[in-house]
Amino acid sequence: MKKTREEKILEVARKRFQLSEEAESSIRQQALDDIKFRAGDQWDDAVSIQRKRSSRPCFTVNRMPQFIRQITNDQRQNRPAIKVKPVDDKSDVETAGVLQGLIRHIELNSNADAAYDTGFQHTVEGGFGFVRLTTEYCNDNTFDQDILIRRVAN
Repeated sequence: MKKTREEKILEVARKRFQLSEEAESSIRQQALDDIKFRAGDQWDDAVSIQRKRSSRPCFTVNRMPQFIRQITNDQRQNRPAIKVKPVDDKSDVETAGVLQGLIRHIELNSNADAAYDTGFQHTVEGGFGFVRLTTEYCNDNTFDQDILIRRVAN
């Protein structure tokens, strides 16, 4: 039986997903462990069960949020920004200025600070974070699109 074009695309996508999942499984498990630790789940399961069986408490003094806030507040005070610089003799300073203005407009139009903050928060808590670069239609009556920077909440 001959495969359709869509089936071939899905097969390639599944193979790529499998490769990605295998390559990132350990780092994702470590990130999940870090996020749980930050949330206060700081006791090893075996030790916790043993202490509960012997009627001993499992106190947790979670100091992680304090340290995470120190780092994220530093980032908020020193905001990252995209900077366009001409790098060689063929570059034009005026073109770099125009591109810098376009990027600044995209960031302001997108509320990119919220996206950067969320991505950085996840980076501090779990080891990696993301922002999404996307396009959306300006309105329902045109095909014009705006470039936007969006946060990835999870």
